[in-house]
Amino acid sequence: MRGVVEAANCLFHKIEQENDIGIDALIELIRDEEPLNRQLAVQVKAGASYFDQVKQRCILPVDGHASYWAGYPLPVYGVIVALDLQKAFWVDIKSYLKMHPQCATISFPATEANTLDVNTFTTVFVPTVLKELPDIPYEQAIRFFASSHDDEFYLGMTVLFRKFCNNSGVWDAFIDYFLSHSAQDIPGRLIYFFAHVPWHPDIWGTGEQLTEETQDYVRERFTSFARPELIKLLEFVDEDNMIARGTMGQSVEAIISSLPQGLPLLRDILSDLAVPRLIREVAGIILAINEPKDALPILDSLAKEGSWYMVGIVDHIKECGELNPYM
Repeated sequence: MRGVVEAANCLFHKIEQENDIGIDALIELIRDEEPLNRQLAVQVKAGASYFDQVKQRCILPVDGHASYWAGYPLPVYGVIVALDLQKAFWVDIKSYLKMHPQCATISFPATEANTLDVNTFTTVFVPTVLKELPDIPYEQAIRFFASSHDDEFYLGMTVLFRKFCNNSGVWDAFIDYFLSHSAQDIPGRLIYFFAHVPWHPDIWGTGEQLTEETQDYVRERFTSFARPELIKLLEFVDEDNMIARGTMGQSVEAIISSLPQGLPLLRDILSDLAVPRLIREVAGIILAINEPKDALPILDSLAKEGSWYMVGIVDHIKECGELNPYM
């Protein structure tokens, strides 16, 4: 561990065992010979009891340190060294404990994305700690995006969009994934990335920006979306937030409203009573945003079905002549 850190010209401060209460070392981050004024704490474990070679999983005992780690003033990372493989793997302890507050052990897969060595310390680990974009090449990001491991998948997806968004192969991979998976298996982040093409006011521009050529290419791919794909998009809108600024519904609305076939498909969905009412409610809102007066009879039918949400929208359109949920 010291060798990996010092190879990147960072500082490794070991905490002697008699003073160790859950932290083995502090790492001072340095880049281009300039201190970044950032430190992190690490707990390091090595040996067969901490690495399941059959399942390729790392096991870090909590040993009563949960509160100490959670309240520690620095980021805290666990590092498991698989001695037989001569490899190390890392985990964000604080993030893990937030998701599993009652766990007795921190168990995580050993993947390429969380491998810690001289190269990945600089290209992946440190940027992750600093909340920067990891520096991995296109081919590796594409491979990660196709991975069954969540950490590789999300890393690949993020790098592909932020760093290679004007490569048509990225959009082919994204759209093919959307077409071949159910809404439950698609991360909402992918839908947010889709919404960068039609754009909406709450899109944050970071990384490489989309060119007009790329936007035209993606719009053409979006024209393949039919009724099943629209229903899939509508499923991402949750009942509590529906369509409002900063919600997933805003991204879904931006995508559907930009489709040449979007509004006719919404009417078709709205007319089908076999479609769950929540899906039809969301479809009705998007239709009303685009065609408020023409949508009134459909929304009124939903209100008569018992949709209290539609009652308020119908009254609002009759009073104001429009529906703008982003005011």
